[in-house]
Amino acid sequence: MPTAPLSPTPETIAVYLLLLDRDGRRMLVREGSGLAPLFQVAPAFYPEVEELVERVRAECGLDIAVLRCLEEGDANEGRPRMYSAVCVSEDDKPSSGFGWTALDEPSFGEDAPESLTRMAQLEVERMSANSLPESPVPWDSPTGWHERALRWIESNLSPDPTGQPWRIAQIRSWSISSVSRLTCADRRLYFKASPRYFASEVAVTRDVADRFPEVSPQLVAVEPDEGWMLMEDLGDLTLSKADDPELWRETMRTIARVQQGYANDWRALDALNLERRTTGAIVDALADWTQDPSRAALRMFPEENQAALGRLEPSLGRIESMARRLEELGLPQTLEHGDLDSTNVFIRNGAPVLMDWSDACVSHPFYTPLTPAQARRYPEFVDAYLREWAYHASMESLRRGFEIAKPLAALESAFHYRRNIVPYLSYPYPDFRTLERYIPALLDMAADALEFVKGAE
Repeated sequence: MPTAPLSPTPETIAVYLLLLDRDGRRMLVREGSGLAPLFQVAPAFYPEVEELVERVRAECGLDIAVLRCLEEGDANEGRPRMYSAVCVSEDDKPSSGFGWTALDEPSFGEDAPESLTRMAQLEVERMSANSLPESPVPWDSPTGWHERALRWIESNLSPDPTGQPWRIAQIRSWSISSVSRLTCADRRLYFKASPRYFASEVAVTRDVADRFPEVSPQLVAVEPDEGWMLMEDLGDLTLSKADDPELWRETMRTIARVQQGYANDWRALDALNLERRTTGAIVDALADWTQDPSRAALRMFPEENQAALGRLEPSLGRIESMARRLEELGLPQTLEHGDLDSTNVFIRNGAPVLMDWSDACVSHPFYTPLTPAQARRYPEFVDAYLREWAYHASMESLRRGFEIAKPLAALESAFHYRRNIVPYLSYPYPDFRTLERYIPALLDMAADALEFVKGAE
């Protein structure tokens, strides 16, 4: 579900950087003022850090790895953003105008919001501790993870015939992934690291690639214990940008074929160590939350969550009946992607490639194709998917089941976020706010779907 905001924004946002040296004992400041470095970048979704990384390289002469976003900021309101980062340059001498100073409370100037100083103080305390607690997001701390990852990447890179070096640049960093692009001449690779609560992503991606190489990324190397993957570039065209109905239909057919390849293959599914989810568990969790909304234990959006549950509470009996009817279709449990947004489908040589299995589980097959908005709206795309299951039931029954699945899919995602993601995030940082916010949003999505499901029960 995580996607960049689509609303118009100003051209730039101010970004402060709390940058540590390789040893984590000094921080970068502007010479003369002693202020933390300040940059102006496009106001992209805050995990997208490529422009900041490039700006630091150009202005400071340093390669960096972003650890975490400390303040998201708001370009419309003029509030600055702030990140912490660590220098990964072999030569950490900065360009003229910048210098290293003792790691202490950074200064941002008189016009900076007080919140920046408070968050920076907490981050300095965290990073200067004698020993940092083990984090499920290992790249968010200056503990040597980035150096180890870089050595692994370099050990799996083939030398360029022309002798040109590989250039590595981090392009995304937040609690659900760290992604870097590697370029050399006309070749591009991508490195992705997954957090420990997405421990199965590498295994699932590799297994799907082995079974269905034509619809999977080409893996150069994997390290499952670390959650690392090195992949060939898939280009820049995703399904979200493809104005071709046949590509959508083929994507829907591809989803069904991959799912059928795993249907009731419990030996393979169990080997991937995936969570099993049932429609009955969805109903039980919703009943538990509506009975006492405080059991959801949301820290930043309890009122929004309670309001969404209030919309769902009168329909508990109806939802239970819908879950039972969906099970009666008799479709097998199988591999469920969990987050197949249209930006997670790339187009390679005119065919879809399925990416980002971080939220994968074992569940009802209909939940996967319900994620892309277009797949919910256009009957022709839905039918392309359902025809692949026509040997299980009539098309009329399958269409009815697909409608029934809409609110259930949203509910399953909400409970997944609360159970498997939010508990591992650092409160109250932007990742926590962003991802916890999805829980009431998904509950509202389920309530909206109930209003449009007609005659399906």
